[in-house]
Amino acid sequence: MKAAVHYGPGNIRVENVSDPKVEPNGILIQVKACGICGSDMHIYKLGGSTEPELVMGPGLIMGHEFSGDVIEVGANVADIKKGDRVIATGWKPCGECYWCQRGEPLLCTQIKIIGIGFPGAFAEYVSIPTATLNLNVFPLPDEMSYEVGATVEPLSVAVYAATTAEPSPEHTVVVLGAGAIGQCALQVFKAMGVAKVIVSETSKKRLELAKAMGADVVINAAEEDPIERVREATSVMWADIVAECAGVPATFHQAIEMVRRGGKIMLVGVYEEPIQWEPLSVIIKNVRMIGCLGGGFLQAVDFLRTGKVNTKPLISHEFPLDKAKEAFETQLKTEEAVKVLIKP
Repeated sequence: MKAAVHYGPGNIRVENVSDPKVEPNGILIQVKACGICGSDMHIYKLGGSTEPELVMGPGLIMGHEFSGDVIEVGANVADIKKGDRVIATGWKPCGECYWCQRGEPLLCTQIKIIGIGFPGAFAEYVSIPTATLNLNVFPLPDEMSYEVGATVEPLSVAVYAATTAEPSPEHTVVVLGAGAIGQCALQVFKAMGVAKVIVSETSKKRLELAKAMGADVVINAAEEDPIERVREATSVMWADIVAECAGVPATFHQAIEMVRRGGKIMLVGVYEEPIQWEPLSVIIKNVRMIGCLGGGFLQAVDFLRTGKVNTKPLISHEFPLDKAKEAFETQLKTEEAVKVLIKP
C-alpha cells in the first residue's frame, strides 16, 4: 500500500510499504480521509515529540483523525462488520504495568497510540489492534461524509475538555487559540449554553471563522492586548473558564491572568517547549488547572448529527495522499489553513 512516512524534521515521503495485518481482536480499515493534527505537526517540525518515549521513531506513519470503511474483521470481533463506515482510534497498552493490572489500560505508562507509537492513517489502510464498538470504534452516520467524520477526533477532544470544565449557563469562557480544536471548543461551549465565549487568536482568517461559528467576542492577539480585552469584556470579573488550546508559553501565562478567582484553566494545547512560571498566582487565586487528554467520541458524533456543532467549515484544504508533503506545509500556514485533510 501507499503511505506517507515521516523520517525527520520536514521529511515526509509517500512510499510503498507492506499492507497492515488484521489482529484477532482488531479490524482493518480502508482510510477515506485523515486530518493533520497539531501533534502530527509537532513531530513533522521537530522530528520527534514532547513525549519521545511514546514515539515510534524514524519511519513513522502518523495520522489519528480519520474515517473509513471496515474491510477485514478479526476472529474475536463480533460487533463490527465488514463494510461498516466508521471513525476509530487505537492504542496498545503494555498489559503489565500497575494501571494495566488495575484494569485501567488507558492510563498505561507505556501505552502506544495510533499514529505515534504504531502506524497510523496517512495511508491507504490502517490496522486497529483492539476494536470495541462504541469504545474506540464508532459508527459513522450514513448522512455524514468521510471528511466530516475525520473531524470527529479533534471535536471529541474539545467535548472532553468542555464537559470536564463543567460549565454553567452564566459562565464566561475564553478560548485561547482558534485552530481546529479551539474552533470546536468554541462551538461545544456554545452548544452547552454558556453565557459568553471569547476567542483570542493571532490569525485573521481563524478569527473570522470563529466569529462566523458563534464567538461573542474575538480578539486579535497580534494587534491587541488580549488580557486587557478580556478584562473589558468581563467587566473586570474575568473568565470562569479558560480553555488553553494554543500550546505556547504566552497563552499559558495569559490564561492565568484571565481566569477569575476560583476559576478553571483547561490545558488542551500541546506544548513544543517548556514553560517557566511562578505558581503563586494560581495558588492565590485558588485556580484549578486541569490537563485534558481524552475524547468524547459518541457525544461529538451526536453534536454533529443534530447540527449543534458544524465542523465542515473548518476543513480548509484537502490533498491526495501523493501530496502529503504539500499538505503538511499548508497546515503550517495559519493565515491560510485551519484543518487540512489527506485523502488516500
